[in-house]
Amino acid sequence: MTSSTHHYARFIPSEEIDAQSVRHWQFGDVQKSAPGAALQPLHELATLTDLLPPPAPQGIAAQALAEDAVVAEEENAVQLREEEVHAQLEQARQESHDAGYEAGMQAGHGLGLEEGKQQAGAEWQHRFDDYMAQQGRQAAEQLQALLQAAQRDVQGMQQHMAPDVLQLACDIARQVVRQELRSNPQALLPVVREALDMMSAESKPATVRLNPQDWERLQEPLKAAHPQPKIEWLADASVKPGDCLVESAGAQVDGSLERRWQRAVAALGLVSTWYDGAPAHGQ
Repeated sequence: MTSSTHHYARFIPSEEIDAQSVRHWQFGDVQKSAPGAALQPLHELATLTDLLPPPAPQGIAAQALAEDAVVAEEENAVQLREEEVHAQLEQARQESHDAGYEAGMQAGHGLGLEEGKQQAGAEWQHRFDDYMAQQGRQAAEQLQALLQAAQRDVQGMQQHMAPDVLQLACDIARQVVRQELRSNPQALLPVVREALDMMSAESKPATVRLNPQDWERLQEPLKAAHPQPKIEWLADASVKPGDCLVESAGAQVDGSLERRWQRAVAALGLVSTWYDGAPAHGQ
């Protein structure tokens, strides 16, 4: 039966070697040893078991090490959790900052845009008001100039047309009076009464000359209106129809249509005749 011998061989890391119990061997140590010197006893040399790592702790020590490992693992987990929470908080803070910045930018942009619109609207309204005011002033000035020109034209037209208008009025008045005398012979009665009043002939002798046709139509109303015996009524063919002549104490009142007409148009600043219908003109 063959017996096999097992040799234990293991590479020892430097971390497991105790520097105090192991001395580095040098090649010169053998030669330097004195001849015949005794070798160090084997039991004083470091055995291989001394160089091996200590055995794993047993019992309470093992339990303590396990608990320390659990605690260390929990501490690592807590630290990792804290770092994760810190990272999440930092991310949330950054996101909030970015969101707030973006919202602020949008709000500022919107506010600036609104303010810009309001400012532009106000500026446009101000310019429009200025433009309308300027246009209004120009329109008012133009209107004033037109009114002044129209007024001058009207005044010139009035001055130019006044004589013609007055002439037309005189012609119309002449025709109206003539028509009145033909249709109403008694229109001569107020003329006779006015002439007698001007001469104060009620208390002294007076002579009234009328056209025979007028005397024939007005004889009775005249004598009824003036019954004084000092008044002498004469039908004179030299007196034109519608005329009246009153004489008293050497004075005479010409109540003819010609004289009455001239006095009437003279009040208008005109000179016009009654019978020939000559155009009226300024004095």
